[in-house]
Amino acid sequence: MHRLLLEFRQLVEASELPEATRQKLLAELASYSKSFEAYAASALRPGYTGAGKGPFRDAAQRIEAILHAHYVPNLETNILKLRRREKDFLLRGDESYPPMVVEIARTIRAQVSESTISEADKAQLLALLRDYQRSFLTLVSQRGSIVALTAEMNAAADQVAPLIEANVAQANETMSRRAREIDEDAQASVRLGLIVTASTLLLAALLALGITDRIVRPVRRMAGLLDDLAYGTPTGRVPTVPGGRNEINAMAESLNALLDHRATFLGWWKASMDELNARRALLGSADEAERDEAITGLRAASIVKVQKLNAIRGRLLQHAHDLIAVSRRLSVAGSLPASDAKQLEHSAQAIESLLDVLAVADEPPRTGDDSREAAKDAPPQMDGGR
Repeated sequence: MHRLLLEFRQLVEASELPEATRQKLLAELASYSKSFEAYAASALRPGYTGAGKGPFRDAAQRIEAILHAHYVPNLETNILKLRRREKDFLLRGDESYPPMVVEIARTIRAQVSESTISEADKAQLLALLRDYQRSFLTLVSQRGSIVALTAEMNAAADQVAPLIEANVAQANETMSRRAREIDEDAQASVRLGLIVTASTLLLAALLALGITDRIVRPVRRMAGLLDDLAYGTPTGRVPTVPGGRNEINAMAESLNALLDHRATFLGWWKASMDELNARRALLGSADEAERDEAITGLRAASIVKVQKLNAIRGRLLQHAHDLIAVSRRLSVAGSLPASDAKQLEHSAQAIESLLDVLAVADEPPRTGDDSREAAKDAPPQMDGGR
């Protein structure tokens, strides 16, 4: 009994009855359970003569009354029959099914009218049933036009289907062709990219070799000239680019200037030594023939010195022209670039070096007794009197 009461309670709580009705049913169920437990305790005692009557029966009758007030017998079964006949008509199209639907609807209407549910619920159910029957009969009356429209739609679909299939086939072919074209273009792009990459690497290697060769060749030549300068007399020069701004070109210009200064100093020293030897020969001449020969040698040495002086004069003039050009650019630009400052410094240093060479030219050459005295005391002129 307790299990049945528990199941009934769960069904009431899960039902869609109004909240007030559910609370009323639960209250009557609690009253029934309490009164029934008291009756069961009395009925189990020996000598009980209650004849199965008591408050629990009144509670059970009230529960039945509440349920009858919200329940129509066999309503769910008849509604399922109604829907079944409706579906049979829609699927088969048999004209015998509409009268069956109307008859079932009449039966449901009679059940609702005879039930004990509230008048509001009856009115709502009958209105819904009336709307359903009217809509169904409208559907039945329009079925012919629906069948005709369906046939027309099927015919149109039969006509359109080949066109759609043709369009689909054409679209698939176009897509396949486009996919092949894209694949070919991608392969061509990959090949072109590989060619460009290989060409770029090759060009970079060639440029690296060219730049390295342009750097290494002057450095190798400068190393050879320095080796000649240390152990011999260099005659060559490192090719330079006038106005070049890279470090290798600047090193080459500096090395060429060093070689030029060394050659100038050595030439001037050799000419001075030849002149000194000629003077000594002149002083030591014993007869007229030796004196004439010594004078000829002294004159040749003097001519060589004059030629050296002319060469130095030409270089001084070149440096002077450079100074004038830089000063003109400075007056136009208003500022001194680093290259012009470097050129000014190099020109000034070259002029200073050449003037050191020419320092011995300040003394006029002597002859006779003065030359003899000077030749006795004069040291060898190895680097221009310095």
